[in-house]
Amino acid sequence: MMPDAQLVEDLGSEDRRLQRSACDAVREKIGTEPEWKRVLQDLLGSPNPIARFSAAWVLAHAGHDDLRLLPALLDSLELEDGDLRWSATHLLVTLGHRHPEVYPVLLQVTAEAGSSAMRRRMALYALRELAPDRVETAAAFRAALDDASDEVRRAALVSFGKLLEPGKQGVARAIEIARADRDERLRRIAVAVLPDLAQREVGLRDAIATLLEALSRDPDASLAQAARMAASRLLHGDGRCE
Repeated sequence: MMPDAQLVEDLGSEDRRLQRSACDAVREKIGTEPEWKRVLQDLLGSPNPIARFSAAWVLAHAGHDDLRLLPALLDSLELEDGDLRWSATHLLVTLGHRHPEVYPVLLQVTAEAGSSAMRRRMALYALRELAPDRVETAAAFRAALDDASDEVRRAALVSFGKLLEPGKQGVARAIEIARADRDERLRRIAVAVLPDLAQREVGLRDAIATLLEALSRDPDASLAQAARMAASRLLHGDGRCE
């Protein structure tokens, strides 16, 4: 039996309703119509990025999550649709738990200056979920704090408190950013994560407390407010920055 041509077309549709419906339909069919596996594997090399994502999504959810999905999922980190980007990120994490080869690839993506900022940023989120305990992950996040893209820097810093071992150098860099940085939004993020980082590097707790107290009087009202909230969290030891 030849697969439904309309379903194949809908897998690459920019209409989310059609694309999602097609994915669900093919996911059900692949168990009883094995020819769909070949069709989906061919779609992994499609020039249509949404079709590549859909093929990877269906194959992964049908239990065919081998490394052939990796290129399509990495490309999907750059999709315009945020929901699809996040879905690809979660699939990469799942794939990484099954295949250790995924981890070094994600590390490489975060360091590729020639890749898009969006791809680097989403790769950081994948690393945060895949291996928050590894020193290589912490090193990648520290390096990302000096990325050319402020969006990548923000992604790295907002996730920093979730790493199990951010390292003294990383915490010190976050303190520097909170004190002064070209990106005022990044400064506020740094202030917000400092209480979490103080729990990782207790030797820097006093330096963090002193800085937050000074920043609570900053002329920038939003930064001052963020500093007062962070100082309260540091003092009482409650709340986590998500």
